[in-house]
Amino acid sequence: MPTNTTRSLQSVNFPGRYATVRSDSLGYLDPVTSASTTAVKQSATFTIVPGLADGSCYSFRDASGRYLRHKDLRIRADASNGTTLFDKDATYCARPGSATDSVSLESYNYPGRYLRHYNYELRLDTFQDNATFRADSSFKAVNPWA
Repeated sequence: MPTNTTRSLQSVNFPGRYATVRSDSLGYLDPVTSASTTAVKQSATFTIVPGLADGSCYSFRDASGRYLRHKDLRIRADASNGTTLFDKDATYCARPGSATDSVSLESYNYPGRYLRHYNYELRLDTFQDNATFRADSSFKAVNPWA
């Protein structure tokens, strides 16, 4: 994935749904279309930057400057507090996804745990060697909605 570019993260197995951050600051897999509101489109748009904890990995920043990070195994968007722990929580390393041109995002500080959707919630879950998990944890970085 190219860094310092703005992209949306499209689900491989639900192609009409994208990684978003709702008003509760939690991450979800929500439908986004050309008819969606500007706010919804912005919630599904991130700038991909070099990983805060490791520049060979990635971090995802929203328009307000918050980063996708995990806390209690839930994906959320928070402003950086400048700590090493935050930097690690907001860093994901790309691994091959389940479909062409897709990636799975492995947690930097919890190796073996991946960003995935479950009941349309974005979580950090332990890798499971089955087709459902591989599809639920695979995303395509596509043209941004906003």
